[in-house]
Amino acid sequence: MLTSPTMTHIELEISNPCNERCVHCYRTCEGTKRGFLSAEQARSVLEQAKILGATSVTITGGESLLNSEWREIVQAADEAGFRISFFSNGSLMKESDADFLTTIKNLKEVQFSLYALDESVHDSITGFRGSCAGTKNAIQLIRERNLPLFVSCPVMKENKTAVLDVMRWCDDNGIASCADIFIFGDSDYSGKNLSHRLSWNEIQEFFDETMKDDGRLSYVWGRGHGKRDLHEIEFYGGAAHSLCVSGDGTIYPAIGWYEPLGNIATARLADVFCNHPFLQKLRTIHASDIAECANCDCADFCTFCFSPHITANHGELFKLDGEYCKFVHLRKQLAAQRDEILNKNKEVQ
Repeated sequence: MLTSPTMTHIELEISNPCNERCVHCYRTCEGTKRGFLSAEQARSVLEQAKILGATSVTITGGESLLNSEWREIVQAADEAGFRISFFSNGSLMKESDADFLTTIKNLKEVQFSLYALDESVHDSITGFRGSCAGTKNAIQLIRERNLPLFVSCPVMKENKTAVLDVMRWCDDNGIASCADIFIFGDSDYSGKNLSHRLSWNEIQEFFDETMKDDGRLSYVWGRGHGKRDLHEIEFYGGAAHSLCVSGDGTIYPAIGWYEPLGNIATARLADVFCNHPFLQKLRTIHASDIAECANCDCADFCTFCFSPHITANHGELFKLDGEYCKFVHLRKQLAAQRDEILNKNKEVQ
Protein backbone atom coordinates (compact mmCIF):
# COMPACT_ATOMS: atom_id res chain seq x y z
CA MET A 1 0.00 0.00 0.00
CA LEU A 2 1.42 3.37 -1.04
CA THR A 3 1.69 6.03 1.64
CA SER A 4 1.30 9.73 1.03
CA PRO A 5 4.54 11.75 1.14
CA THR A 6 5.12 14.01 4.12
CA MET A 7 5.89 17.67 3.70
CA THR A 8 8.60 18.84 6.10
CA HIS A 9 8.85 22.51 5.17
CA ILE A 10 7.07 25.27 3.26
CA GLU A 11 8.69 28.32 1.68
CA LEU A 12 6.75 31.54 1.17
CA GLU A 13 8.21 34.18 -1.13
CA ILE A 14 5.77 36.78 0.14
CA SER A 15 7.30 39.57 -1.96
CA ASN A 16 8.62 39.04 -5.45
CA PRO A 17 10.05 42.59 -5.81
CA CYS A 18 13.23 43.61 -4.00
CA ASN A 19 14.69 47.04 -3.32
CA GLU A 20 18.23 45.73 -3.80
CA ARG A 21 19.93 44.41 -6.93
CA CYS A 22 22.65 42.18 -5.55
CA VAL A 23 25.17 41.26 -8.22
CA HIS A 24 25.37 37.60 -7.20
CA CYS A 25 21.65 36.97 -6.66
CA TYR A 26 20.42 33.72 -8.18
CA ARG A 27 16.71 34.51 -7.78
CA THR A 28 16.18 36.04 -11.22
CA CYS A 29 13.34 34.08 -12.81
CA GLU A 30 11.19 36.19 -15.13
CA GLY A 31 8.08 34.83 -13.42
CA THR A 32 9.12 36.00 -9.96
CA LYS A 33 9.42 39.73 -10.54
CA ARG A 34 5.92 40.81 -9.55
CA GLY A 35 3.39 39.94 -6.93
CA PHE A 36 2.82 39.90 -3.18
CA LEU A 37 1.17 37.10 -1.25
CA SER A 38 -1.75 38.41 0.77
CA ALA A 39 -2.20 37.43 4.40
CA GLU A 40 -5.34 35.54 3.40
CA GLN A 41 -3.46 33.56 0.74
CA ALA A 42 -0.58 32.82 3.09
CA ARG A 43 -2.96 31.68 5.82
CA SER A 44 -4.61 29.25 3.43
CA VAL A 45 -1.26 27.89 2.23
CA LEU A 46 -0.06 27.44 5.80
CA GLU A 47 -3.22 25.59 6.78
CA GLN A 48 -2.81 23.23 3.83
CA ALA A 49 0.90 22.73 4.49
CA LYS A 50 0.26 21.87 8.11
CA ILE A 51 -2.18 19.14 7.11
CA LEU A 52 0.56 17.70 4.89
CA GLY A 53 2.93 17.56 7.87
CA ALA A 54 5.01 20.74 7.51
CA THR A 55 6.31 22.10 10.80
CA SER A 56 8.62 24.89 9.63
CA VAL A 57 8.33 27.83 7.26
CA THR A 58 10.75 30.20 5.57
CA ILE A 59 9.26 33.63 4.95
CA THR A 60 11.32 35.52 2.41
CA GLY A 61 11.34 37.55 -0.81
CA GLY A 62 12.45 39.49 -2.84
CA GLU A 63 12.38 41.75 0.16
CA SER A 64 9.86 40.60 2.75
CA LEU A 65 9.29 44.05 4.25
CA LEU A 66 8.00 45.36 0.91
CA ASN A 67 4.85 43.30 1.50
CA SER A 68 2.46 45.56 3.44
CA GLU A 69 0.93 42.48 5.11
CA TRP A 70 4.17 40.80 6.19
CA ARG A 71 3.34 41.11 9.88
CA GLU A 72 -0.02 39.42 9.44
CA ILE A 73 1.67 36.61 7.52
CA VAL A 74 4.32 36.05 10.20
CA GLN A 75 1.64 36.16 12.88
CA ALA A 76 -0.48 33.61 10.99
CA ALA A 77 2.50 31.25 10.78
CA ASP A 78 3.15 31.70 14.49
CA GLU A 79 -0.45 31.04 15.46
CA ALA A 80 -0.40 27.88 13.32
CA GLY A 81 2.61 26.64 15.29
CA PHE A 82 5.22 26.80 12.51
CA ARG A 83 8.89 27.24 13.35
CA ILE A 84 9.63 30.49 11.50
CA SER A 85 12.73 31.60 9.64
CA PHE A 86 12.27 35.22 8.57
CA PHE A 87 14.58 36.52 5.82
CA SER A 88 15.10 40.19 5.01
CA ASN A 89 17.89 42.44 3.78
CA GLY A 90 17.06 44.65 6.78
CA SER A 91 17.43 47.93 4.90
CA LEU A 92 13.80 48.92 5.57
CA MET A 93 13.46 47.65 9.13
CA LYS A 94 12.17 50.04 11.79
CA GLU A 95 12.06 49.78 15.57
CA SER A 96 8.35 48.96 15.41
CA ASP A 97 9.13 46.04 13.09
CA ALA A 98 11.66 44.63 15.53
CA ASP A 99 9.21 45.18 18.39
CA PHE A 100 6.61 43.18 16.50
CA LEU A 101 9.01 40.27 16.07
CA THR A 102 9.39 40.05 19.85
CA THR A 103 5.73 38.94 19.98
CA ILE A 104 6.41 35.90 17.79
CA LYS A 105 6.74 32.82 19.99
CA ASN A 106 7.99 30.37 17.36
CA LEU A 107 10.70 32.49 15.78
CA LYS A 108 13.66 30.29 14.86
CA GLU A 109 15.75 33.09 13.33
CA VAL A 110 15.80 36.44 11.66
CA GLN A 111 18.34 36.25 8.85
CA PHE A 112 20.16 39.07 7.10
CA SER A 113 22.99 39.10 4.55
CA LEU A 114 25.92 41.34 5.38
CA TYR A 115 28.58 41.50 2.68
CA ALA A 116 31.06 43.82 4.41
CA LEU A 117 31.39 46.19 7.36
CA ASP A 118 32.73 48.71 4.87
CA GLU A 119 29.64 50.45 3.52
CA SER A 120 31.16 51.16 0.11
CA VAL A 121 31.85 47.44 -0.46
CA HIS A 122 28.45 46.25 0.78
CA ASP A 123 26.53 48.90 -1.18
CA SER A 124 28.48 48.15 -4.37
CA ILE A 125 27.17 44.58 -4.17
CA THR A 126 23.54 45.49 -3.43
CA GLY A 127 23.40 48.41 -5.85
CA PHE A 128 21.57 50.39 -3.15
CA ARG A 129 23.33 53.28 -1.44
CA GLY A 130 22.70 53.17 2.29
CA SER A 131 21.86 49.46 2.33
CA CYS A 132 24.81 48.58 4.56
CA ALA A 133 23.79 51.15 7.15
CA GLY A 134 20.24 49.83 7.00
CA THR A 135 21.29 46.22 7.44
CA LYS A 136 23.63 47.08 10.31
CA ASN A 137 20.81 49.00 11.99
CA ALA A 138 18.45 46.04 11.57
CA ILE A 139 21.04 43.70 13.09
CA GLN A 140 21.36 46.03 16.05
CA LEU A 141 17.58 46.23 16.49
CA ILE A 142 17.31 42.44 16.57
CA ARG A 143 20.29 42.09 18.93
CA GLU A 144 18.92 44.67 21.37
CA ARG A 145 15.77 42.57 21.69
CA ASN A 146 17.65 39.30 22.15
CA LEU A 147 15.91 37.75 19.17
CA PRO A 148 17.52 34.78 17.37
CA LEU A 149 19.76 36.26 14.70
CA PHE A 150 21.66 34.73 11.80
CA VAL A 151 23.98 36.58 9.43
CA SER A 152 24.71 35.13 6.01
CA CYS A 153 28.02 36.18 4.42
CA PRO A 154 28.16 35.23 0.72
CA VAL A 155 31.75 35.47 -0.51
CA MET A 156 32.54 36.80 -3.98
CA LYS A 157 35.21 38.76 -5.80
CA GLU A 158 33.92 42.08 -4.51
CA ASN A 159 34.16 41.21 -0.80
CA LYS A 160 36.65 38.33 -0.59
CA THR A 161 38.75 40.18 2.00
CA ALA A 162 36.08 42.43 3.53
CA VAL A 163 33.89 39.47 4.48
CA LEU A 164 36.61 38.26 6.85
CA ASP A 165 35.92 41.29 9.04
CA VAL A 166 32.23 40.38 9.04
CA MET A 167 33.06 36.86 10.20
CA ARG A 168 35.32 38.14 12.99
CA TRP A 169 32.74 40.70 14.06
CA CYS A 170 30.00 38.05 14.23
CA ASP A 171 32.23 35.72 16.24
CA ASP A 172 33.23 38.50 18.66
CA ASN A 173 29.59 39.40 19.24
CA GLY A 174 28.21 35.89 19.53
CA ILE A 175 26.18 36.13 16.32
CA ALA A 176 25.55 32.91 14.42
CA SER A 177 26.78 33.22 10.86
CA CYS A 178 27.99 31.35 7.81
CA ALA A 179 30.20 32.24 4.86
CA ASP A 180 28.98 30.81 1.56
CA ILE A 181 32.06 30.50 -0.64
CA PHE A 182 30.42 29.06 -3.77
CA ILE A 183 27.97 31.32 -5.65
CA PHE A 184 25.16 29.44 -7.40
CA GLY A 185 24.18 30.33 -10.94
CA ASP A 186 21.06 32.33 -11.79
CA SER A 187 17.79 30.46 -11.62
CA ASP A 188 16.99 31.66 -15.15
CA TYR A 189 19.99 29.55 -16.27
CA SER A 190 21.75 32.54 -17.82
CA GLY A 191 24.83 32.26 -15.60
CA LYS A 192 25.28 36.03 -15.77
CA ASN A 193 26.10 36.24 -12.06
CA LEU A 194 28.95 33.73 -12.24
CA SER A 195 31.53 36.39 -13.07
CA HIS A 196 31.38 37.28 -9.37
CA ARG A 197 32.26 33.76 -8.19
CA LEU A 198 35.73 33.27 -6.71
CA SER A 199 38.30 31.61 -8.94
CA TRP A 200 40.21 28.59 -7.65
CA ASN A 201 43.23 30.81 -6.98
CA GLU A 202 41.06 33.25 -5.06
CA ILE A 203 39.64 30.42 -2.95
CA GLN A 204 43.19 29.38 -2.09
CA GLU A 205 43.99 32.99 -1.15
CA PHE A 206 40.83 33.09 0.96
CA PHE A 207 41.96 29.91 2.69
CA ASP A 208 45.30 31.52 3.51
CA GLU A 209 43.48 34.44 5.11
CA THR A 210 41.30 32.17 7.24
CA MET A 211 44.43 30.46 8.57
CA LYS A 212 45.84 33.66 10.05
CA ASP A 213 45.66 34.28 13.82
CA ASP A 214 46.14 30.56 14.55
CA GLY A 215 43.40 29.57 12.11
CA ARG A 216 40.77 31.66 13.82
CA LEU A 217 38.41 31.56 10.83
CA SER A 218 39.43 28.18 9.48
CA TYR A 219 36.22 26.61 10.78
CA VAL A 220 34.59 27.88 7.57
CA TRP A 221 35.98 24.83 5.71
CA GLY A 222 33.92 22.49 7.85
CA ARG A 223 34.45 18.88 8.82
CA GLY A 224 33.42 15.68 7.14
CA HIS A 225 30.16 13.89 7.90
CA GLY A 226 31.84 10.49 8.02
CA LYS A 227 30.76 7.48 5.97
CA ARG A 228 27.34 7.97 4.40
CA ASP A 229 24.93 5.58 2.73
CA LEU A 230 24.16 7.17 -0.64
CA HIS A 231 21.14 4.92 -1.01
CA GLU A 232 19.56 6.81 1.89
CA ILE A 233 20.19 10.32 0.55
CA GLU A 234 17.48 11.72 -1.70
CA PHE A 235 19.46 13.84 -4.16
CA TYR A 236 16.63 16.34 -4.64
CA GLY A 237 15.25 15.82 -1.15
CA GLY A 238 15.08 19.50 -0.27
CA ALA A 239 12.57 19.99 -3.07
CA ALA A 240 10.88 16.61 -2.88
CA HIS A 241 9.53 17.23 0.63
CA SER A 242 8.86 20.94 0.46
CA LEU A 243 7.21 23.50 -1.79
CA CYS A 244 7.75 27.16 -2.56
CA VAL A 245 4.82 29.51 -3.09
CA SER A 246 5.84 32.73 -4.81
CA GLY A 247 4.34 36.20 -4.59
CA ASP A 248 1.99 35.70 -7.52
CA GLY A 249 0.75 32.38 -6.13
CA THR A 250 2.81 30.15 -8.41
CA ILE A 251 3.88 26.88 -6.79
CA TYR A 252 7.51 25.82 -7.36
CA PRO A 253 9.65 22.94 -6.03
CA ALA A 254 11.92 25.29 -4.06
CA ILE A 255 13.33 28.79 -3.85
CA GLY A 256 15.54 29.20 -6.89
CA TRP A 257 14.05 26.22 -8.71
CA TYR A 258 11.32 27.90 -10.69
CA GLU A 259 9.73 24.96 -12.48
CA PRO A 260 6.00 25.87 -12.29
CA LEU A 261 3.89 23.15 -10.71
CA GLY A 262 0.61 25.03 -10.43
CA ASN A 263 -0.93 28.07 -8.75
CA ILE A 264 -2.72 28.36 -5.44
CA ALA A 265 -5.59 30.12 -7.22
CA THR A 266 -6.50 26.95 -9.10
CA ALA A 267 -4.82 24.05 -7.29
CA ARG A 268 -4.77 22.73 -3.76
CA LEU A 269 -1.35 22.23 -2.23
CA ALA A 270 -2.06 18.57 -1.44
CA ASP A 271 -2.89 17.77 -5.06
CA VAL A 272 0.37 19.31 -6.27
CA PHE A 273 2.56 17.94 -3.49
CA CYS A 274 1.24 14.39 -3.53
CA ASN A 275 0.32 13.89 -7.16
CA HIS A 276 2.49 16.03 -9.42
CA PRO A 277 4.56 13.65 -11.59
CA PHE A 278 7.63 15.85 -11.35
CA LEU A 279 7.73 15.70 -7.54
CA GLN A 280 6.95 11.99 -7.59
CA LYS A 281 9.98 11.46 -9.80
CA LEU A 282 12.22 13.55 -7.54
CA ARG A 283 11.38 11.32 -4.60
CA THR A 284 12.74 8.27 -6.40
CA ILE A 285 16.20 9.71 -7.10
CA HIS A 286 18.97 9.00 -4.60
CA ALA A 287 22.60 10.03 -4.59
CA SER A 288 23.51 6.44 -5.42
CA ASP A 289 21.63 6.84 -8.72
CA ILE A 290 24.05 9.55 -9.88
CA ALA A 291 27.08 7.80 -11.35
CA GLU A 292 29.52 10.57 -10.40
CA CYS A 293 28.27 10.54 -6.80
CA ALA A 294 28.44 6.76 -6.53
CA ASN A 295 32.12 6.86 -7.52
CA CYS A 296 33.10 9.98 -5.56
CA ASP A 297 35.37 9.93 -2.52
CA CYS A 298 34.09 13.26 -1.20
CA ALA A 299 30.58 12.26 -0.15
CA ASP A 300 31.56 13.03 3.43
CA PHE A 301 32.08 16.70 2.52
CA CYS A 302 29.19 17.12 0.10
CA THR A 303 25.99 18.89 1.14
CA PHE A 304 24.04 17.25 -1.70
CA CYS A 305 22.45 20.61 -2.41
CA PHE A 306 20.56 20.42 -5.69
CA SER A 307 20.68 24.18 -6.48
CA PRO A 308 24.06 24.40 -8.27
CA HIS A 309 23.32 21.33 -10.35
CA ILE A 310 19.88 22.54 -11.42
CA THR A 311 21.03 26.04 -12.38
CA ALA A 312 24.09 24.74 -14.25
CA ASN A 313 22.06 22.28 -16.32
CA HIS A 314 18.89 24.20 -17.18
CA GLY A 315 16.85 22.18 -14.71
CA GLU A 316 17.79 18.82 -16.20
CA LEU A 317 17.77 16.00 -13.68
CA PHE A 318 20.64 13.55 -13.06
CA LYS A 319 23.23 16.06 -14.29
CA LEU A 320 25.85 17.59 -12.02
CA ASP A 321 27.59 20.93 -11.96
CA GLY A 322 31.23 19.97 -12.44
CA GLU A 323 32.38 23.26 -10.93
CA TYR A 324 30.51 22.58 -7.71
CA CYS A 325 31.95 19.08 -7.55
CA LYS A 326 35.43 20.56 -7.97
CA PHE A 327 34.64 22.94 -5.12
CA VAL A 328 33.62 20.07 -2.82
CA HIS A 329 36.88 18.27 -3.61
CA LEU A 330 38.88 21.45 -2.98
CA ARG A 331 37.02 22.13 0.25
CA LYS A 332 37.88 18.65 1.54
CA GLN A 333 41.48 19.13 0.50
CA LEU A 334 41.72 22.50 2.23
CA ALA A 335 40.08 21.15 5.38
CA ALA A 336 42.72 18.42 5.51
CA GLN A 337 45.42 21.01 4.92
CA ARG A 338 44.02 23.12 7.74
CA ASP A 339 43.98 20.20 10.15
CA GLU A 340 47.58 19.34 9.30
CA ILE A 341 48.73 22.94 9.90
CA LEU A 342 46.81 23.31 13.16
CA ASN A 343 48.09 19.96 14.47
CA LYS A 344 51.69 20.93 13.67
CA ASN A 345 51.21 24.22 15.46
CA LYS A 346 49.98 22.36 18.54
CA GLU A 347 53.03 20.10 18.49
CA VAL A 348 55.33 23.13 18.34
CA GLN A 349 53.59 24.71 21.30
